[in-house]
Amino acid sequence: MSSDERPATAIDAPDLGAALGPLRERIDAIDAEIVGLLNERARIALEIGRVKDAQGEKPIRDPAREAAVIERVTSASEGLFPTPELVALYRKLIAATRKVQEEQRRAKRPGGDDPA
Repeated sequence: MSSDERPATAIDAPDLGAALGPLRERIDAIDAEIVGLLNERARIALEIGRVKDAQGEKPIRDPAREAAVIERVTSASEGLFPTPELVALYRKLIAATRKVQEEQRRAKRPGGDDPA
């Protein structure tokens, strides 16, 4: 097959960088937004932790709330991101958020140590 017969979707090696560059820049920008949103989520989690502490050290883990978050996220998905990976990602995010609250609570204890 000659170069004139190649499908219109084929990209020559020198053109690959030109085609990928803008797409990678968009992913980099999205990643920066995601990190910003994760930081905002962590700040809100800290506020939730303060509210729970003000109400008498309510448990940090709320399985019903976690299940609702997973359900809402998977329902909102357009299906492009595989559901098992999306669920795993959110389970990890929820666990990290709990850790943020646990560290806040531990820091408020006398001596900042875990009571174990």
